[in-house]
Amino acid sequence: MKAFFLSFMVALAAVGSVVAQGDLATDRPSESAAATLVPVGFGRAEIGGQLTWFTLDTGEPGFTYAAPLGVLRYGVKDWLELRAGAQFAQTLGEVDNAMLGAKLALPGEFWGDLDACWLVELGISPGASWAPGQGVPMAHRFCFGRSVGQLGSLTGNLGWSRAAGVSRWLGSLVLGRELGNQGWTGFVEPVISSDLGGQVNVGFQRVVDDAWHMDVVYGRDFQTGDVRFGLGVSFSLAQPE
Repeated sequence: MKAFFLSFMVALAAVGSVVAQGDLATDRPSESAAATLVPVGFGRAEIGGQLTWFTLDTGEPGFTYAAPLGVLRYGVKDWLELRAGAQFAQTLGEVDNAMLGAKLALPGEFWGDLDACWLVELGISPGASWAPGQGVPMAHRFCFGRSVGQLGSLTGNLGWSRAAGVSRWLGSLVLGRELGNQGWTGFVEPVISSDLGGQVNVGFQRVVDDAWHMDVVYGRDFQTGDVRFGLGVSFSLAQPE
């Protein structure tokens, strides 16, 4: 399974890299996925790493990291985006978990000024066994977003997932604002979920040029006190000729 997944990601990247770079509207760096899709024929890579400081049950401090976290996205239709992603464990080269998914734009005028889409992802755990009746690990999200004035933006997610017989729900909201004319955007994102309670992410994103974004994010869990620090880069792989 790991070999298949890695081959899939490499193949998608190779196809995309033969053409020019394109526009970005990244899903990174917040917990919330963007409400917009990658344009038709465009490919995008979003890669980063995350450091987490936490407290063990014994009261001793703990530390872990994931490097890299990666998502590849490709626009198939105006209403359909395909995506594949993976998180690698502390032993680099070993896939900790992975996913295949799709994002679908929600049609109609019901949403008004909102961009709206449905995101579905199928979880893949290398080496894990699956039996009928156990349930397929899958996550669903309703994503919405809109501009707020000339410099602000609002993005939100309502999600539900199930894995290993356990269900989880999540709600998040990102408030972003452009900072000056140097390509910087700051954001704050409260997140609430059924398993982790409340947390907040604060970060910055910088548009290097039309094809590259860089980001940094700091997150804190209010219930456990866990602290996360992430760095990422997003770049275009493909655009139609």
